Amino acid sequence: MCHHNSSPHHRGFTLVELLVVIAIIGTLVGLLLPAVQVAREAARRSSCTNNFKQWGLAMQLHHDATGYLPYGCNRTNPPGSEVLGTPDNSARRTFIVSLWPYMEQMDLASQWNPAVGFHITTTPLVSGGRSNSVLCSVPASHYYCPSDRPGATSAGRCKVNYAPNWGTHYFLPAGATTRREAPFGTLQEGSAIDKHKPYRVRFKDVTDGLSSTLLMMEVKFHRDNSVADARGVLFHDYYSFAMTRTTPNSSAVDYSKTGSCTSDPDDGMPWSYPTWFDNEVTASYASRSRHPGGVNVVLCDGTVRFVDDSITLTTWKQLSGMRDGAVVGEY
Repeated sequence: MCHHNSSPHHRGFTLVELLVVIAIIGTLVGLLLPAVQVAREAARRSSCTNNFKQWGLAMQLHHDATGYLPYGCNRTNPPGSEVLGTPDNSARRTFIVSLWPYMEQMDLASQWNPAVGFHITTTPLVSGGRSNSVLCSVPASHYYCPSDRPGATSAGRCKVNYAPNWGTHYFLPAGATTRREAPFGTLQEGSAIDKHKPYRVRFKDVTDGLSSTLLMMEVKFHRDNSVADARGVLFHDYYSFAMTRTTPNSSAVDYSKTGSCTSDPDDGMPWSYPTWFDNEVTASYASRSRHPGGVNVVLCDGTVRFVDDSITLTTWKQLSGMRDGAVVGEY
């Protein structure tokens, strides 16, 4: 008896069927990619939050050890010996160096030469050691928000995404020689940049409440590392700040001296040097980030918050003031 093979006949896809399958796969990938991107950004924002927790804890430890928050920037050695109106340009440094001992960077702190500035490429503290400028070029993960450009540098030194709260005014507010509005800032005599005197703050000076006052906020880097842009150049005492003169990620321009920044409004980095501008004295940088919809901040009590771009300018300014008596609402 003859048996016939009953296996079904197999055929290949027609061109139309193949195109339909490809279209379906393309649609599925298109649906999946945004979800993957959202998950990745959520992870990056969480890492940024953890960085801010480290900064906030280091500030707390510095205060516990010294009785004060660090200076946002200072120019004399030892810190605290500045004299208002007396030019000094010898030992320039910023808050970052002061926090090294509290951020597991004792190796850098122990090599720092306090008698010279951050920019000095010679005169290491000990023979064969590293200069201050080289120490500022040693990268650390907590310097960078992973949503921005980790590893970004300026003049070989690391940029940093986390800036101290300088309040609502410019770097050196004209005529405000006794103004102490925010946890970090400078007093001024005249308009000379080298005649300023930084002030430092104790937590008991923050009378608006530690949980209602900004300690630090994010700043964003220019997307092109090859251009001159001082935003995020926080080892430099002329640029180690962020202000609340405009809301987070505002389209309003930042201000700095001519040649120090490059405007890129298409990337949310506008900048201007208007005719009335007085060099670094009236410099001002907004808080910006590459997180969609807002910026991370850390409050004086160490709490990290995400602040939406939609926050009102009034509330944003009230958050930056440490003793204005304003009651900060929901944000």
